[in-house]
Amino acid sequence: MLSYGNINPEDFLKTSQPAPLAIRATLRHYLQASLKYRPSFYVILFSPLLAILFGNIGFSYYLARMLEQLANLDSVSTSAIWGTFKFLLVLLALEILFWRINDYTYLYRQARILRDLEHKGMQKLQAHSFRFFADNFTGSLVTQFNRFLKSYETLEDLIYFEILQSIAMLLFSTIVLLFIAPPLGIALFVWALIFASTMMWLTIRKAPLTRAAAEADSKVTAHVADVITNILTVKVFGRHDAENKAFANTTLNRFTRRRASWNYDLKIRNIRWAFMAIFLMAYIGYSAHMVITGQVGMTVVLAAQLYIFNIVDRLFNIAKTIERASVAFADASEMTAILDQELDVKDPEKPEPIRINKGDIVFDHMNFRYTDGKREIFDDFTLHIPAGQKVGLVGHSGSGKSTLTRLLLRFSDIQAGSITIDGQNISSIKQDDLRSHIAFVPQEPILFHRSLLDNIRYGRTDATDEEVHAAARMANAADFIERMPEQYDTLVGERGVKLSGGEKQRVAIARAMLSRAPILVLDEATSALDSRSEKLITEALDRLMKDRTTIVIAHRLSTIRKLNRILVMKDGTIIEDGSHESLLKQKGEYAELWKHQSGGFLEE
Repeated sequence: MLSYGNINPEDFLKTSQPAPLAIRATLRHYLQASLKYRPSFYVILFSPLLAILFGNIGFSYYLARMLEQLANLDSVSTSAIWGTFKFLLVLLALEILFWRINDYTYLYRQARILRDLEHKGMQKLQAHSFRFFADNFTGSLVTQFNRFLKSYETLEDLIYFEILQSIAMLLFSTIVLLFIAPPLGIALFVWALIFASTMMWLTIRKAPLTRAAAEADSKVTAHVADVITNILTVKVFGRHDAENKAFANTTLNRFTRRRASWNYDLKIRNIRWAFMAIFLMAYIGYSAHMVITGQVGMTVVLAAQLYIFNIVDRLFNIAKTIERASVAFADASEMTAILDQELDVKDPEKPEPIRINKGDIVFDHMNFRYTDGKREIFDDFTLHIPAGQKVGLVGHSGSGKSTLTRLLLRFSDIQAGSITIDGQNISSIKQDDLRSHIAFVPQEPILFHRSLLDNIRYGRTDATDEEVHAAARMANAADFIERMPEQYDTLVGERGVKLSGGEKQRVAIARAMLSRAPILVLDEATSALDSRSEKLITEALDRLMKDRTTIVIAHRLSTIRKLNRILVMKDGTIIEDGSHESLLKQKGEYAELWKHQSGGFLEE
């Protein structure tokens, strides 16, 4: 057994899960996409077979005949030689014709299938819940998505240009040899089956190693993306050395898994070379014996040798092809698992037409816990927010404020009870329909790397430019936008990095204004801004909340004192409910928070 640097491939094979299930799952997705284009499938299936029949098989046989004719000029007429030559030209022309038909059809077909797979992967990724993205690295997901597409391209190329053509070449050659030299045909076919089966078995056993290496590679990509995303934090805290050490550990894991895979490759290659060498020497020796004993003529031997060397070369490459296919399956397996993963939050099979227009919200005897959590976040929780009411949520970290708004947006499903808006259960309507009726402004808005116009218009994609400009003015964003050289066509950079915090907030508010949603969820946006930006945003928020049912997650009590109603939350329950003045008079939890808030902020 091969083992280098104390790395034993068998250790990985023992601990890895079986590969065939992952391979079948990947093939299922690829075949579903591929079989949508059946006519082109038949073209690229049969055109190579005809090209091989006319070219590799027919051309090789008649080339061998022509060589024998040239070697026996005394007994062969010139017209016979020229006749063979003309037939060779016809065979060559037919081979070229069918290969060109195959090439054009293949390229047209593959481009369409890749586009379909792109859409399928993107749709499934977007269908996953918010929690799914919280549990997975962005960089890793992007890598898995790209590998899934690249693996299809690789596998289809390998199947059509390597595997199927090698099988066709083997079958046609065997059939011809069975007619002209049966012992050679039988020997070739039996050896090819043993060789291919052995290589397939070894490669399937290697699949867990390849998959482990692919997973480790995804972790390296995710680590790089995580550090780059948080590069400001790394630099501010001077953690370059610490991050380099952590990255070294991540890459060491990838190196270990890659090395185990490579060691197993060496084992496969040694076996492959031994198979090839033994067969070729035996085949050449037996062919010579048949010629010497007069069992076959030179035409048969020359044709057989052309077939044999062509097939041996293809089978040698097919072993490499199986290895590459194994890598492609491993690369695709992570995204395949995502495609097959059950969605945490699903749209109903028969969604109701949405009837939300006022924004009357009821949480009715609701129970909720995260799927991996032991503690109930909400237990028999009930809350009614009348349409148009402005409600502030107050409480220490972990009290359930953010979770409550995420449940309203249906980022997760509750286990019992119901959530209704205007009497309609939110689980009975499509998620996109629900969220299109709720405007959400997060504490730290993240913008698309697109123009300011596109980012604001995201609130309502059919809005005109004039409506976008009006929303920007109402959000106090027009002033800074119009000072920019390209104004609304300005690209904001990845995650809006080219804008200040206050500018991003105003763009997010403009986007919410444009949406015309009857409900507004606001994760207080003024807690980390300078006084001027805070004033502008406060004015914009006052306009935004007008005529909307509003829920504000408060980080500073001073920003919610004017709201109709304030709810004080603790451990998933409402412990106080009232206006700012009434809660102060109660001298309870809210009064204590008001008294002890630090610099205007709630103490966590």
